[in-house]
Amino acid sequence: MRRLLTVGLCLMLALSPLLAGAGEAPSRHALSLELLSHLQAEDEAAALEMMDSAMRSAMAGQLKALWAQLLAIGGEFVQAGAWRESAQDGYQVLELTLEFTRQRLIFRTVFDQENLIAGLFFAPGEVPEETPEKEALPEGVREESVTVDAGLGFPLEGSLALPEGDVLAGLVLVHGSGPSDRDEAILANAPFRYLAWGLAQRGIAVLRYDKRTLVYGREITQSPDYLRLTVDEETALDAVAALKLLADRPELSGKKVFLLGHSLGGMLTAYINTLSGQAAGYINLAGSPRKLWELSASQNLLLAEEARAAGDSQTADNIQALVTAESEKASGLLSLDDQTAADPGYSVFGMSAWYLRHLEGIDAPALHLADGLPVLVLQGGRDRQVTLRDYGAWQETLAGHPDARFILYPELNHLLGRFEGEMPPFSQLTLEYSQRTPIPDELLEDIAGWLKERAQ
Repeated sequence: MRRLLTVGLCLMLALSPLLAGAGEAPSRHALSLELLSHLQAEDEAAALEMMDSAMRSAMAGQLKALWAQLLAIGGEFVQAGAWRESAQDGYQVLELTLEFTRQRLIFRTVFDQENLIAGLFFAPGEVPEETPEKEALPEGVREESVTVDAGLGFPLEGSLALPEGDVLAGLVLVHGSGPSDRDEAILANAPFRYLAWGLAQRGIAVLRYDKRTLVYGREITQSPDYLRLTVDEETALDAVAALKLLADRPELSGKKVFLLGHSLGGMLTAYINTLSGQAAGYINLAGSPRKLWELSASQNLLLAEEARAAGDSQTADNIQALVTAESEKASGLLSLDDQTAADPGYSVFGMSAWYLRHLEGIDAPALHLADGLPVLVLQGGRDRQVTLRDYGAWQETLAGHPDARFILYPELNHLLGRFEGEMPPFSQLTLEYSQRTPIPDELLEDIAGWLKERAQ
């Protein structure tokens, strides 16, 4: 639980184990509020009594620390707000907005058929008062439903956006951290849908699909293999299957296919191709050559700076101490033995040591230099999750690459959108992502132009 929480707060922010259609069940709303009251009161026994056996085992001894972590990140708890319910595979998910003084969080509670809690999750964001209507396909674009299947028992539904005219090249979109749908939807934005439709209008066939940790979140966390989860099972193997699916389409016969990764996906494009070999090049969108734990450290330090500037020295000192301690643990990741790395009680910045140890062995710049395939690095100048420091690191580490191009968009954020107005504090990033900021034509033209040049 602490692992998922920290990933959600520190990288992509679009996390959810289960999501589906709407429904109403006030009793589950009341149960979520009851669980919240137990967390506030640090009454672990009462909270565990509401859970199924697997959750009781997983959460025993962790709930007090969990609530303390929420307070450290969000500030003082203010109130619970809007809520909604969804269903999938026989489970009900109650999403509830929790308002803290510095942050709003979505509190997700997964219920089984007996209304016992079978999953618990927190992520930055807030439940909208109304669900926005689905946008209509733009002119010149058609879309087909597809299934991405890596052959491991986790088939994933997806969408293939196609131009009405000739297809010039193919592109597979790879998500950032955490569970995410095919649109990479977060609050008012859907960056993968914007990309897919905008590029299809420009002659590119674009494949996007729901992420495995979204569709099969419960199965994954309940599996005995969960403690040995790596980025392969999280995202890379499904991206390999998506590349094959796209390359085998009749529209792509004799055409090149490329990979576009956003955030965590932007770290992994060249690594994914070591498992596939079918990509002709890469677009790294708001990715980083640094390690995931380093990004977590940087983002937590930004929270500490904001807390200190607001006069909350105690919170700033607590975050600083956490960063120091966790960074020291991270420095020894590669030397961990299997037993320690798989210990559920051993984590770094709340993330599994096994997961991070595997990532530690992936040197993204070295892989790009080794294969020499074209790479386009795109960065927003107002991105506070992956920053200009990361953009500069790409330029430095890929200086000897035969075909690396770098484009900085000074006014764009992590979602590659243009936020209007004064930027909210980093601790209130959900306010930024609550404003709809479609990907601008300039960026779509740059991507399409780069693909067309290298599709010959």
